[in-house]
Amino acid sequence: MGPTQSIRSPATRAVGSGRSKHKLVSEAILTAIEAGRWMPGDQLPAEDQLVVEMGASLGTVQRALRSLVAMGVVERHHGRGTFVSGARAQETQLQHFRFVGEGDTRVLPVCFTIIGVETTDAAGPWSQLFGAPGDGYVRIQRIASVNDEFDVFSEIYLPAGRFAALAKMSQSTLNGVSFRDMLAERFNAPTLNTRQTMQCQVLPPRVTRRIQLPSGQYGIVWTIAGMSYRDAPITWQRIFVPPSDRVLEIAPARAADLAAAAGRRPGK
Repeated sequence: MGPTQSIRSPATRAVGSGRSKHKLVSEAILTAIEAGRWMPGDQLPAEDQLVVEMGASLGTVQRALRSLVAMGVVERHHGRGTFVSGARAQETQLQHFRFVGEGDTRVLPVCFTIIGVETTDAAGPWSQLFGAPGDGYVRIQRIASVNDEFDVFSEIYLPAGRFAALAKMSQSTLNGVSFRDMLAERFNAPTLNTRQTMQCQVLPPRVTRRIQLPSGQYGIVWTIAGMSYRDAPITWQRIFVPPSDRVLEIAPARAADLAAAAGRRPGK
């Protein structure tokens, strides 16, 4: 959709659809974002322009935008306007590998090295997130050196049907790249939310060999599912963390997620 094209007005579709007009307006804006009319970091048109494009009242447009804010799709800044989330939004939630010293708040430097990029049809826990493999998955393996003190091994799976171009990139190109930012800026797939689990268990031999640990070593297995627009999954990452005296800082959940878990709207 070109930048000068208008969104198809949802006003007439509200009649007899059983859906409220503000939900149809928010759906139309989200569809335009997914189609690439606005990319992460772009500013949406002013409210009065959206009123014209949507054929809706100002109150309906404002309610639709509030809904998109609660979903994490857009951000509203007083005096500046409304912007698409994703490019560098919610840094505290989305950055991982945040190791600090005990009693210290300084995040230790981490250096990433890509050790493998390939497509695979292998099934695993990621299959439950993405569903049937279809075109398979892109698997990226990397080692993170934390302050030159210890190594962490991670593997990232993405649906190949959407992200096949990643498998064609060289390891040197991907070294040091923020995958969160790349997915947002190149593939219009910002990570707006994450679902995380942790478990203490024996690390598998293939991991202990990679990060030079003794066989049978216990560690933390950390899984992170990255979700984009409409809560659609785009990444599944598994991180193997060895024992250390460093503290792993876990970022808090978004206010909207906490509100949803409590069964109430944000701000109430």
